[in-house]
Amino acid sequence: MDIKKVNHTIDVLLTSKKTNRLLFLILLMITFGYMLFLNIKTPLIADDFVYTFIFGTSTPVMSIGDIITSQTSYYLTWGGRVIAETLTQLFMFFGKNVFNVANSLCYIVFCLAVYFLAVGRKIRFDLLLLTTILIWFFMPMFGQTIMWLTGSCNYLWCGTIILLALLPFRLYEEKQTQILTSIWFAIAMIPLFFISGITNENTAGAMILVMLMFGFVYYKRKINIPAFVYTGLFFSLCGFFCMIFAPGNSLRVENEAAVAEVTMMIGSNPIITRLAYFAYNLYALMPLVIVGIIAFVLLKNKKDRSKQVNFWIFVIASGAAMLVMLLPPKFPPRAMFGLAAFLIIAIIYVFSQLQLTPDQIRKYIIIPGCGMLFFYVMALGYVGVDAMTVNKQYLSRVQTIQEHKNEEVIAVPGIVPLSSHNGMYGLKDVQVDPNHWVNRALADYFGVSNIVLKP
Repeated sequence: MDIKKVNHTIDVLLTSKKTNRLLFLILLMITFGYMLFLNIKTPLIADDFVYTFIFGTSTPVMSIGDIITSQTSYYLTWGGRVIAETLTQLFMFFGKNVFNVANSLCYIVFCLAVYFLAVGRKIRFDLLLLTTILIWFFMPMFGQTIMWLTGSCNYLWCGTIILLALLPFRLYEEKQTQILTSIWFAIAMIPLFFISGITNENTAGAMILVMLMFGFVYYKRKINIPAFVYTGLFFSLCGFFCMIFAPGNSLRVENEAAVAEVTMMIGSNPIITRLAYFAYNLYALMPLVIVGIIAFVLLKNKKDRSKQVNFWIFVIASGAAMLVMLLPPKFPPRAMFGLAAFLIIAIIYVFSQLQLTPDQIRKYIIIPGCGMLFFYVMALGYVGVDAMTVNKQYLSRVQTIQEHKNEEVIAVPGIVPLSSHNGMYGLKDVQVDPNHWVNRALADYFGVSNIVLKP
């Protein structure tokens, strides 16, 4: 191997703006294409069928007005996440094909938001590739939070909104441009700031904390605090309070029960249950935490302490989003979506700060990187095959329902996904009991009497 040629190639990849932008764009296009394929192969699942009806009724949604009526009922009787629920009903109203394209685009925007929050304004193909790999491997319950229509609206879409609301704070810390200091920019951002507060309780709370920490950084560095900091904090808090104090929240908490798997192990004591959920999910998050610790060690060796600030802002936000989940009666793994995103941002930020020579990159980055890339490609292939298999089983189920639609009871086979990247993984499917909520939602959606699981 000619070391000089290898070092020259590495140097070109790192320094050539044209090459970086081309590879950057190609990676985004490939990622979009693959995500579109997965979205097309992901069927409607569980709660998706429920959202074709006005909340709490069996009346189908026939217009945008029905969605407004549905969400008003939801806000008053169940919870405050009206942004996520409205998105879900809109996509169910406009159709899965619209969602497939929109969700694939949203995933790209999410990846870019993570990237720019970590890296800033620089365009580096290698760091974008690292971003997509970390999101793929370390985002908890990828299928439930990104592929499943209802889950995606709650986590991917709301998470993207939150990261976009934070982006001006990070970019202003890097460079105080004229547009960011403009009062008109602060006003234009008000709708986004308000909506970001009505997204997800623990992640929106962490977002507000990040805004405060960046504001404090501006103050300590004697940087002029721009108007968008004030509008961001005020309107995101307004949205957050609208969500937290929704009349339906208290009713939902009374009806929330711990997941059976946990209560079987440790009982139903509320304090023990909360601690058990916390420990279980922290254990699941441990691989990402270990990577974060390694990143911290690398960053700690840098003499410039100011370079650690952004790292700690997102680490603290991630920890806060985790700790606050001790409060609700249950803590499903998918609720870690936002805090995992913050931790990934912190990790990528560290790698963006490393200044390695081409020879060091060849020795310490290229070889393990090629191994990780190979594993990444293999994982993409495995998940793709699983998606096609599940889609085939779902289409077979739909055909069975249509062929027997005049029968009183229709028995359908179960669907068992193999990968956590599959939207159906870990979610409720058709049960033996025809009155189970999944069975009823599926029966109402297809306009048949009863659907049960084939023995």
